[in-house]
Amino acid sequence: MREFADTLLDEVARLRVGDAKWDALDAAFIDRMNSLHEYVSPRLQESLTEHLEDDKDFSDSFTAWTATQGIEYKDMDTSDQQEVRREFAEQAAYLLINKILFYKILENAPTYEDDVDPLAVSPLRVQEDLEDYFQQLVETVDFEAIYDHDPIYSEIPLDPVDEKIREFIIELDERDLTQFDSDVIGQIYEGVIPPERRREMGEYYTPPAITDLITRLTVTDASDTVLDPACGSGGFLVSAYHRIRDQLPQPAGSHDRILSQLSGVEINRFPAHLTAINLAIQDLSSYTDEVDIEINDFFNVARNQRFGRVVAGTGGEEWENGDEVTEQIGGFDAVVANPPYIRQENIDDKDHVRDHIDSLEIDAEYISRRADIYAYFLTHGTEFLAEEGDLGFITSDRWMDSKYGEDIQEFILENYEIRAIIKFDRQVFDDALVDSSVLVLRKQSERDDRDSNVAKFIRVKEEMDIEEITSIVEDDYEPNQMISQDEYRVVTRKQSALHHEPKWSVFFFAPPLYFELKAKPEIVNLSDIADVSYGIKTGANPFFTGHTQDMVDLGLESYISPLLKATGQVDKVVFTEKESDEWAVLDVHDLVESALEESEGDFGASDEDQVKDWLAENGHDALLEYVHSGELEEYHERSSLSSKDVWFDLGDITPPPMFHTQFTWREHRVVWNEAEAMATNQFHCIRSPDVDSKLLCALLNTRLVWLTKELTSRRTGGQGMTRLQTMVYETKQLPVFDPEELAAESRGEILDAFDALLAKEKELDDPQPGDKEKERDQLDRAVLSVLDMEDSLGELKEAVENLVQSREMAAGLHTSVLVERMRQASERGEPIELPGVAEARESTTLDDF
Repeated sequence: MREFADTLLDEVARLRVGDAKWDALDAAFIDRMNSLHEYVSPRLQESLTEHLEDDKDFSDSFTAWTATQGIEYKDMDTSDQQEVRREFAEQAAYLLINKILFYKILENAPTYEDDVDPLAVSPLRVQEDLEDYFQQLVETVDFEAIYDHDPIYSEIPLDPVDEKIREFIIELDERDLTQFDSDVIGQIYEGVIPPERRREMGEYYTPPAITDLITRLTVTDASDTVLDPACGSGGFLVSAYHRIRDQLPQPAGSHDRILSQLSGVEINRFPAHLTAINLAIQDLSSYTDEVDIEINDFFNVARNQRFGRVVAGTGGEEWENGDEVTEQIGGFDAVVANPPYIRQENIDDKDHVRDHIDSLEIDAEYISRRADIYAYFLTHGTEFLAEEGDLGFITSDRWMDSKYGEDIQEFILENYEIRAIIKFDRQVFDDALVDSSVLVLRKQSERDDRDSNVAKFIRVKEEMDIEEITSIVEDDYEPNQMISQDEYRVVTRKQSALHHEPKWSVFFFAPPLYFELKAKPEIVNLSDIADVSYGIKTGANPFFTGHTQDMVDLGLESYISPLLKATGQVDKVVFTEKESDEWAVLDVHDLVESALEESEGDFGASDEDQVKDWLAENGHDALLEYVHSGELEEYHERSSLSSKDVWFDLGDITPPPMFHTQFTWREHRVVWNEAEAMATNQFHCIRSPDVDSKLLCALLNTRLVWLTKELTSRRTGGQGMTRLQTMVYETKQLPVFDPEELAAESRGEILDAFDALLAKEKELDDPQPGDKEKERDQLDRAVLSVLDMEDSLGELKEAVENLVQSREMAAGLHTSVLVERMRQASERGEPIELPGVAEARESTTLDDF
């Protein structure tokens, strides 16, 4: 990556669109930089092409260099070679312009003016003079990481552009380029590394507003020490630098002191060097002796144990022996980071990454191996944090919605006081932060202190000043409140109650009614009263499933059962026998059992051979021929089938009384299985041996369940709208009224309302949600009345309709979900009191965790 070092041009482009601020650069200067690059790049490409044709040695060097970049230049066709030259020329133009710009920055800095000669190039020696000045700078001042690049870039003749370059140098004499006031180098890094490459590395640029917010909340004293374990180009450390300096009574002359309080770890050399430079230039009136930036994988760094390391500096990198390492590597007052976003399946050497979690301090072996890399930055970062130190991360918020996220939540609850978790709506930041959250935690070993802490879940809906957000985090609030304003929303919870809420994302979006329903003692998890399991996973759908008529034509009519294959087959609650005649599944378990019982096969023969022999002897030729055809396709060798005693036996696939759909479009439904069909794994089978199944199906088809599903299911792309995807464990956690708590009269009213809904759907050829609203209202009202919440029907309908509408707009949960009660409370400036879930529950179940 060294060839891309110091590309300031893209930073300038970002300034142009308002993504950052650098007071030294006005719009005219930005336009000048852009136009200069547009002028230089194509001319350097022409010069490169001519030089390759005229100079064989250079041509050989260029080909050799491209090979080191994984490019087989000589073997490419003409158009591909031209594209390589174009990209190379653009990079060379970046480097040239930005080396000049950085040189002029140092030339303007009082600290370096005695060491940096004014840049003055002769019209006849532009290229030679520039190289001489750059080399002298490296020898006298350093900044080798900026100026020491592959020599191939300097070999392109600058003749076609030397006049423009000289004009640019003269123009820079009129500018004061020393007025840095933010993470300029970080924004350089964002521009110089192509976005797709940064995504491959799991690295995402953190906006200065986020780094400033997190350091404002975590760096609370001028003496605080700060660690960024994934420091990238140094954005968090720059923010921490300014936060510390602002708290000093006399900031002047404090440069070295502040740098001694900052530490970073970065696995990639290039951004590590940029961090060092970024910190060095925060005070150009002071020399920078050293910065504590270690080039290493964070999971190779152990607290208070170091035998040697590679560190980054403004002059490159160097090795420090163990006895030279004096910096603190544990007990930091703040740990801040934007950990790389690497999905669990892409984590290299996961066992090594997980090594630390079985330590006495962390004790988190329970964390699922499906956790993404940021989970381990959280656990390992905890080892480096002092007691009552603050941790501030910005991470993907998948952990608040996923099964493995429950393990992360448990770790947080067992090690930290949650000061705040903050989400930003789409209009506050660009899409890059829509699926992210800011985590602000305080390390706390005392359980009583953790449990009594009031956690804040803050959703920022409109732009707010950092001080306004900070005030919300730092102010005292009573637990179990919702404060909703135009700019933000806050939900507070006593931390001990969070053990009972598996999906923390609901605190950002759920209406008050959701919390009231969850707090009712009559509401239980579905898994408390029913068994929930996946539908059939065949391991070879083309063999086991097919169109019913096709399988009948093969003579398999006696060996198949009706199948509910996909969500598109159902548009009503009842799945009838007539509707089930499209698809079928091979269902031979009872036949296989009979074959094994009656078989008199040879001693030592396998079960499968005995069954096949029995089939042949008893006239099941069509089935046997079908099995052989499947073996010709090698279905029996698939891993999920080869281990079975009889590969073509799916086992007992007794149909359940009802199914829950894995995917939901515009309408929630739990399917009543009148057809006695089986279903694929696009459905979840619900069996309730101790409960009236039809009554349970009625309860599951209310908007009370629909509301929870909208709030807790994941959102995936679909045709025309975002669809819900509900996993089995999420279906198990659906809240449902416990049928055992219903009086006979209430049961009758609910079943009558359910029958009315089914009858209405039966009348309609293509039922739409609005066609049966009256009947669904009647069902909801029958359940709400038992909860003494009949007056909440309008609020329930409004909440569900808003959530469905947000999916229709493909907005997920990133639009406001308001109900009238929230609007009125906002206008009055009053909090809404929420019940505490834990206070209403008598016991904890496994589904709470």
